[in-house]
Amino acid sequence: MALRLRASFMPNPRVLPLLDVTVSPSGIDLDWETGDAGDLHEHHLRHSDFDVFEFSISNYLVTRDRPLDLWDWVMIPVFASKATLGINTWVHRDAEIDGGADLAGKRFGLPDYTMTAGLWMRAQLETLWGIRSRDIEWYLGREGEHSHTRQLGFADEPPAGVSLTWSNPTELDRLLQEGRVHAAFGSLDVPLDTASGRVHRLFPDRGRAFFGDFQAAVGFLPVNHVVLVQRRVVERHPWVAEALLDAFERAKRVAYRRDPTAAGVFRGGNDDMDAQRDMFGPDPFPYGRVANVDMLEMVARQSHADGLTSRQIDLADCIAAGVRDD
Repeated sequence: MALRLRASFMPNPRVLPLLDVTVSPSGIDLDWETGDAGDLHEHHLRHSDFDVFEFSISNYLVTRDRPLDLWDWVMIPVFASKATLGINTWVHRDAEIDGGADLAGKRFGLPDYTMTAGLWMRAQLETLWGIRSRDIEWYLGREGEHSHTRQLGFADEPPAGVSLTWSNPTELDRLLQEGRVHAAFGSLDVPLDTASGRVHRLFPDRGRAFFGDFQAAVGFLPVNHVVLVQRRVVERHPWVAEALLDAFERAKRVAYRRDPTAAGVFRGGNDDMDAQRDMFGPDPFPYGRVANVDMLEMVARQSHADGLTSRQIDLADCIAAGVRDD
């Protein structure tokens, strides 16, 4: 009899063959729930009632640094999405921002300081232009109890030397339109008034050069989320980790065969697949620890530099034992 596990994931073409049961993990039946990533991550932090789930790799690092019994999770090294939200950055016309190097000393809006896309944006700014976390004032758009940054304890204990101001989507949009916030991710749940001419895209090439330059500098692309499993599940059934990793890998290969744009790095706008393959290779979503050693080290190092963790956490130690050497 197959082991039945409750699973959640945001819609993702590389995972779809698992959701439609074209691919199934050996010995496991998965009961799936899908939804918005931010809402799901908030749910996991509050309830932790899924057996297998997608989660922010940045927030996961914080849960390892500030452990609770509720957050007793181990990693499966599956990285099915890239942290591309930064390419949707909008800037005010009077902010004197012509490129990423001009963000130093500015006020920047994003949903959450702890979010993985924010962490990688900071890593990219430092790698490419030497801009550090404390060189920017951060305005946060998720309000009240919906803020992951608050849920993880940073309202009472903010990162040392980092300026955080809480806002909400409507106010943050207004501050950007007025130029009081100089730049912001374009995903604040409020339509930007782009027709006014007051804001324009930071990356008019849709972020291709930004991501290409970062990969050329560090050898990999920024990873957004990771797959987590309840520790109790893998302790009771050690074989589950390998079965899940194998199933996610097979699902990704099926997705690539079904639709070549499933190997596209960017959410939407993957109409330049030949150029992306030339830049990022035929499989820009490698799974397993070995293929992602440098990425795992950098995300942990950046988390510590951002003041999110008190030490640099070794994510290799967080991977389920059965797949730690893959």
